[in-house]
Amino acid sequence: MKLIDQYGRIIKDLRVSVTPRCNLHCLYCHPLGWEQSEPPGTLSVEDTRHFLKAMQMLGLESVRFTGGEPLVRKELPQMIAAARELGIPDIAITTNGLLFKRKAKELLSAGLKRINLSMDAVTPEVFRTMTRGGQVEKVWEAIETAWELGMHPVKINAVMIRGMNEQEVIPLASLSLDKPLEVRFLEYMHLDNSNPELYHARFISGAETRARIEAHFGPLERVDHDPTAPARVYRIPGAVGTVGFINPVTEPFCSKCSRLRLTADKKIRPCLLTDLEMDIAWAFEAENPVEALVDAILLATDRKPAFGNTLPTLRERVMVGIGG
Repeated sequence: MKLIDQYGRIIKDLRVSVTPRCNLHCLYCHPLGWEQSEPPGTLSVEDTRHFLKAMQMLGLESVRFTGGEPLVRKELPQMIAAARELGIPDIAITTNGLLFKRKAKELLSAGLKRINLSMDAVTPEVFRTMTRGGQVEKVWEAIETAWELGMHPVKINAVMIRGMNEQEVIPLASLSLDKPLEVRFLEYMHLDNSNPELYHARFISGAETRARIEAHFGPLERVDHDPTAPARVYRIPGAVGTVGFINPVTEPFCSKCSRLRLTADKKIRPCLLTDLEMDIAWAFEAENPVEALVDAILLATDRKPAFGNTLPTLRERVMVGIGG
């Protein structure tokens, strides 16, 4: 069975936020903090299993666990194992990497296939400033650990913000020259409720980032990729890895969107860039939760809008509350 919205888009990818907590405080994000336990009402392992089962019945092909920082959630391996037991082909996490080396083997045993790592800078001082204390060396340890364990591909996500890390474009792109990395440059989205004037001043388009790379390395070569994926993928001539551009503001990919999001507090978010959410806590408490969740997912999919709103407007929730 395929899950198809009213605009003909096949919904086959899921993002599950397992916690709003994080062990970094990046300048463009506002995490809950380093509390020792999850807020009341947070998804349990059993809740996650039921939701994954409902999505699997509707054709789910890929799940990525996010946060906050998903590795601060101690039950993450059990959640990954639930996805593996259901036969979901692609199981990934988005992480800052700080805890990955310590937990990698357990995650691999549970069924993790690949990782996306947040790395907004190569230079230690710039990374430390953007993350308010993070150590980029920990991200390198995560990358090397993923390679050692045979995880592929390893993707690097870098949010580009003027006045903070635009000078990191070439060092970041250079990582793809001799390493099998997918380095993706993301446009800064107004999901932090920052002052609109400040947001516009900080915004860097994907076209500008690409122009910087091509001015240094020459024209990029197009690489074939999944057309429903958000990144436009290229290769620096002769490079081992690739570079990609995720441009939700200047080049929205809404018409090809294949995703739903489940927040840590049990809400379905059909679109990242609108405030539309459905509270489905009731479905998890139903006598037959999987059946109730299938109904909730079908309704949420039917309400998925044609387009998101990329304008700098006040959001009901910032990114960490939605799940990155």
